[in-house]
Amino acid sequence: MTRITVKAVAALLALLSLAVSFVAAKPAFGNRTLVVLDQVSREYEFGQLISSLKGRGHELTVKAATSDLNLVEYEERNYDHLLVLAPKISSFGGPLGVGAVLEFIDKGGNVLVATSSDISEAVRDLAIEFSVDFEEKGTAAIDHFHASADDHTLFATKHVASTPVAPWLPSIAPVLYKGVAHRLTGKNPLVKALLTGSASTYSEEPKGSGFAPNTLVGTAVTLVSGLQARNNARVMFAGSVEMFSDRLFDSPVLVDGRQQYPKSGNEEFVTYITDWVFQEVGVLRVERTKHHRKGETDQHGIYRIKDDMVYELDVSEWHHRAWRSFKTSDLQFEAVMLDPYIRTPLREVANSTSNVVAKYEAHFKLPDNYGVFTFKVDYKRHGYSWLNQNETVQVRPYRHDQYPRFLSAAWPYYVNAFSMIGGFFVFSAVFLYNREPVGKVKAKTT
Repeated sequence: MTRITVKAVAALLALLSLAVSFVAAKPAFGNRTLVVLDQVSREYEFGQLISSLKGRGHELTVKAATSDLNLVEYEERNYDHLLVLAPKISSFGGPLGVGAVLEFIDKGGNVLVATSSDISEAVRDLAIEFSVDFEEKGTAAIDHFHASADDHTLFATKHVASTPVAPWLPSIAPVLYKGVAHRLTGKNPLVKALLTGSASTYSEEPKGSGFAPNTLVGTAVTLVSGLQARNNARVMFAGSVEMFSDRLFDSPVLVDGRQQYPKSGNEEFVTYITDWVFQEVGVLRVERTKHHRKGETDQHGIYRIKDDMVYELDVSEWHHRAWRSFKTSDLQFEAVMLDPYIRTPLREVANSTSNVVAKYEAHFKLPDNYGVFTFKVDYKRHGYSWLNQNETVQVRPYRHDQYPRFLSAAWPYYVNAFSMIGGFFVFSAVFLYNREPVGKVKAKTT
């Protein structure tokens, strides 16, 4: 009886684990993930992160930084995501170096690079391509007022940026950080800071050189930053590889030697940034578009000027493991011919039949200008993948039999025309019938 009970409990636990794995998050497009470490033997240091990625549906391949990464082969990606936890990596994928990662991103791959004070030139060269300028090797971000124990290069920060995808992010426990800082040069408007230092944080120059005039101080000390490229590939840079380690995941937050939090917010923060960069959250997709005349249901490729039109758009959002309806109030529709002729909001309509898509509609009148128009939805918001939906339609003028026969504004011209006709007949009648009698001879006078 005891054996049966044990077997039943084991089977129940197996079913529960299967159910948990089923509801776990997973990437929206592809789950092939390459993890690059300084040495494969260091995998145990990031055990919780790796276990989390596996539980979220990632198929992990772990390689050493010295091996050939082979990110792209025959113009196709070998992986969907790249996670670099190797600060000393000297080259990315063989002789191509940084170019291999840039090609990987150009083909839609997502990249997360974590480094440290031992940052290599390869990482710095890659980061500067995205307007992320890391400090020199040997420098470290320091905070004496929020330091943990005696190590002032290990400090806690609560300066976590809120995002539309995760507005709760700043409410987590402070994040423990130990590593190098970077600045955003501002040349790329797409990159945003996700984690910064506090007012007492600064970046120390190499030993013996003192402080340079351009030393990073305060909230200008960027610790983690990310961007979404124009092809919806996501890239993120973190100056602390230890922030991803089990040690800081489970460490309490100490300030002045006293425990303020029993556990740091590193696990929640790292889970979010890996969720986002590997496209497990914040991914939008257009399910359907349709345009037609008001009162009709058929879509055409050609319409008439001044037609009353309806444009329909269905949008879904990938959230962890499934598509769901995307709710927003700032979607816009445009009718463009060189310049936008129409720009109007897309309003959500009632949709009780599905929780997977959100339906939006725009009602508008075509302009009094014929030609080839582009019906366009261009939605770009930080945190979400971009929507860019374009469709060309023809807009024709009225046919000859569609113009109104009489216009009220033309009554003066009508009166003028008919008065001219009437005047002509009167003049003709007077000219033709008003003649002197024939045969009358005028008397001569002497």
